[in-house]
Amino acid sequence: MIDIHCHILPGVDDGADTIDDAVRMARMASAGGVRAIIATPHSCVPAFPPNIKSVSLLDRFREFSNAVRAAGIPLKVYSGAEILCTRDMPKFLEQGRLLTLASSKYFLMEFYFNSDPNYINSMLKLVSANGLIPVIAHPERYHAVQAFPHLVEEWNERGYVIQINKGSITGQLGYSEQNTARWILSNGLAHVVASDAHGINKRTPRLDGVYRHLEEKLIGGYAELLLKENPGRIICDMPVISIRNKTDFEDHEDY
Repeated sequence: MIDIHCHILPGVDDGADTIDDAVRMARMASAGGVRAIIATPHSCVPAFPPNIKSVSLLDRFREFSNAVRAAGIPLKVYSGAEILCTRDMPKFLEQGRLLTLASSKYFLMEFYFNSDPNYINSMLKLVSANGLIPVIAHPERYHAVQAFPHLVEEWNERGYVIQINKGSITGQLGYSEQNTARWILSNGLAHVVASDAHGINKRTPRLDGVYRHLEEKLIGGYAELLLKENPGRIICDMPVISIRNKTDFEDHEDY
C-alpha cells in the first residue's frame, strides 16, 4: 500500500516530534503493509512553521529518509505537504513555493472545517487554474460536505481527487465524519484512502486494518484502487481512476 497523507516528518507540526518518533511511525507503517509514504507536514497553518519550499525543509525530508533507510525499514519516503487554504496560500502558490505530492501535479489541500462552500470552490478553481490537480484532504470532515454531500459529486466531475481519512471510515473521528465517509464511498466518489497519521498511539500509520475493512464492505477491487493503485498513480504523476467511470464498480454495496 501507499500512504499519500501522513504527518510523519519530525519537528514541523503536530505529528512526529522527534526523528526517533518518526522512525517508529515508519516502522509501524511498514509492518502494516505500507511500502511508500508521502510525508505531508501542515503548510500555511498559522500555529506552525509555514513549511513551504526551503533548503531547510528539503534537508529535513532527506534526513528523515536517510534515517528510515539506516533503520533497515523497507519504506520509500517522498516529500509533500498538506496545504491549508488561508489568506497566504494564493501568494505562496503564485511564487511556486508550495510542495506538491511527490513533486507531481497533485496538490493536497485542506480547509477549516467550517469553511463556506463558495470559498472552498474558489480555492479549488484557483489551484486548478495554476495547472495543478487538487487533492481534497478529508472532505468528510467539513461541515459543508456533511450538510450537502453532493458537493463531492461536483468535485469529482471537475476532476478533483477525493481523499478519505482512515479514521473517518472506522469512526475514530466521529459519527458525522463516519457517516459522510461511508456515503462518499458508497457512491463511488472516493479516489484515495490515507492515514492522516500523527503518531503511533491514536491516529496511526497502519493501513492494513482499513484495507481489510474496505475489502469486506465494498465490491472487490475498490480497496485496491483506494490504497494501492491510485496512490501509486499520484506518485507517478499519472491520472487517477474514478470508479464512477468503470462499469465493474457500479453495483458496489452500501454500508
